[in-house]
Amino acid sequence: MQKQVVLLGCSLPDSNITAWDLRTGTNLTSYKPSSSSRNGLCCVGRDYLAAAQTNKDALHFFAHHKDQSVQRSFTVERTAALASSMDGTYLAAGGASGTIYLWEVGSGRLLRTWAAHYKAVSVLAFAEGGSVLVSGGDDTLVNVWLLADLLDVGLDPMSAEYSRPQPLHAWCEHTLPVTSLAVGLGEVNAVVATVSLDRTLQLHAMSDGRLLLNARLPCALHCVALDPGEHAVYAGGSDGCIYEVSLTGANGGSGSSSAHPQGASAGSGASLSELSGGSHVQRMEGHSRVVNSLAVSLDGELLVSGSDDGTARVWDLRSRQAVQVISAPGAAPVTSVLVMLQPLHLTVGSGGAPGGGRPGPKRPAPLAPLVKYTGMAGNLKAWQGTPIIVDGSVQIQHLSQTCGLGAPPTAPQHPSLPWGLALSAASSSAAASASLESSQQPGAQRPSSASEAEVAALRAEVAALKETSTEWQALHAELYARFVAVVQAPAV
Repeated sequence: MQKQVVLLGCSLPDSNITAWDLRTGTNLTSYKPSSSSRNGLCCVGRDYLAAAQTNKDALHFFAHHKDQSVQRSFTVERTAALASSMDGTYLAAGGASGTIYLWEVGSGRLLRTWAAHYKAVSVLAFAEGGSVLVSGGDDTLVNVWLLADLLDVGLDPMSAEYSRPQPLHAWCEHTLPVTSLAVGLGEVNAVVATVSLDRTLQLHAMSDGRLLLNARLPCALHCVALDPGEHAVYAGGSDGCIYEVSLTGANGGSGSSSAHPQGASAGSGASLSELSGGSHVQRMEGHSRVVNSLAVSLDGELLVSGSDDGTARVWDLRSRQAVQVISAPGAAPVTSVLVMLQPLHLTVGSGGAPGGGRPGPKRPAPLAPLVKYTGMAGNLKAWQGTPIIVDGSVQIQHLSQTCGLGAPPTAPQHPSLPWGLALSAASSSAAASASLESSQQPGAQRPSSASEAEVAALRAEVAALKETSTEWQALHAELYARFVAVVQAPAV
């Protein structure tokens, strides 16, 4: 498996983001300057990092092959929470006023701002596919937003009929500020784990909003992470301990439960207790101050924790023992921890020296300066769209739809219809519909005999296209039925 690196973000004014080898603990490189807030460091696609600054109203962007920031974008207010969609298309930031800002990274346009919380936004996270955004705030609320609603072009803030976007779910079971959240796999069928200063760890189903688990732990909780297989959830506490709650125990995941681990040793190690619902709780000790951030390795074998004590610890999840202790430069509080595959163009061994770096990717992802206000075009002209990279990694059908070249919604959308035929049929159908609408508008000039003949020909063409689409659908259904019959037939 490709090597994994851990990124540590610190909160002191003159701090750097440092990259370390996850297995050996070797310092690979540093990115500076960056004073990262808790929940304020994220990967933007495959080529960049973004960090919300604690000492200024700005976002710093870093490329993996350079140790200096490649872009600095200024925001309307101080932002503490930051999240990016997995493909790096969208970037969301949460402000102290409770407002969430959503940018398109390739163009820099500010697509939407809306009052999402009554107090400061403390944490943001995208679902795996990027179609859902989850936010938590100091107002104790956790909101689930559909990106399709946020990007609706009909939501014009200047319109008299404008109303702010409404969340798909709004969970209010926490009684103190929400400090962290983690979204599992499965897009809208995923589970969402949240922790709060009220000492509770909660698990919700995104599909219907049900509360699956409400575990009360011994101290205030500041961070949470899900096991890749979603067999366990990990929470970092203000007492320096990490609590592992099993999601596979008997009766686990229903009702409310509490856990109070007792009798743990003073040294680094683990202790065992049990939730009243039957799920087990393991406690891993080692940090001397509050645990700010958690991240699980991609293979699910290691857990990385960052703390105010100036260290990051790498834990083996089988033995629940610390196998590496990484000290942050200057003993700065570690506020953010990220684990990712080692980028191909990562600068190794520069030590953060000025001008250090190596040649970057030939086709880096588009990154434009982020604008501060909605309606601003940024560096793009009015007629220009978002830049894209054509490198063979995107299917042609998806790419064509992204560029606006795909079949319009009026075209027959069916998996059995070849894409070229669908595009041709869509173009003809759209042209016919436009001609019919223009000819039927009130006040339009009475068409001549030639125009009437043209309209009749277009009507016949539309009817023929509909008939062709119906034939393709019937053929697909017949082929599918035959295939199912062959598969289900008993073997001779």
